Amino acid sequence: MVGSEIDQKYLGILAQYTQPFHEELSITLFRLLGLSSLLARKLYRARKQRKLDPTRATKSLDLYRHIIWMSKEGFIMVEDIIQNIIGSLISTQFAELRVLVYKLRASFLHIFVLFDCRYQASTLLPASLLGGGNAGPNTEIESHDYLGVTIEAFKKADELAADLLPAIHPLRLSVKLEYSAFTFDCVRDEDVGRKIAKKAIDDAFVCTDSLDDDAFEDATHLVGALGVFAKRNL
Repeated sequence: MVGSEIDQKYLGILAQYTQPFHEELSITLFRLLGLSSLLARKLYRARKQRKLDPTRATKSLDLYRHIIWMSKEGFIMVEDIIQNIIGSLISTQFAELRVLVYKLRASFLHIFVLFDCRYQASTLLPASLLGGGNAGPNTEIESHDYLGVTIEAFKKADELAADLLPAIHPLRLSVKLEYSAFTFDCVRDEDVGRKIAKKAIDDAFVCTDSLDDDAFEDATHLVGALGVFAKRNL
């Protein structure tokens, strides 16, 4: 999810890498890194809370609303700024950036599904989520509308990662890990969730691409986490 160590690591690397030749992109990536770091702390706090009663004004309710607001800001940064910039780049360039951007888009939507559906906190999302239309930039979308949108976002991120990155790459494994978790927790399809995790592990083990020591350590950790999902509830 947003705020994972892998996502933050690559946000920092890519923000520094793009700084010399695309200042706007670099600044936006750094802003997104800062937002994701703060959001990760709030998500950690939220996971420790009991189930919220949305009819009562509580500090927990404020926390969940703040999470949704921050996620909306991050989604807009990805959708309206970063995707427009990378759309003008040569398709074979910046494979890691492209995969990370699509993964983060799916991750922010994942948060909307978790918190807006579960706690009924009102969220204003861009009209582009439903494929455009004549609505303004802050069109309200009912919570049930974006479960399907999130599924498609994960499919797109997964397909892009498979096209651009080797199976052992930490970002590709990170996409698979959250895709599997989302399928378990939100779609409620345990069989598909296990299949996603198992395929990621199988593909990683037969991959012949080499990694540096740091990336290999990250990949090993992610494969271990995927192994948990591959055997979950069996």
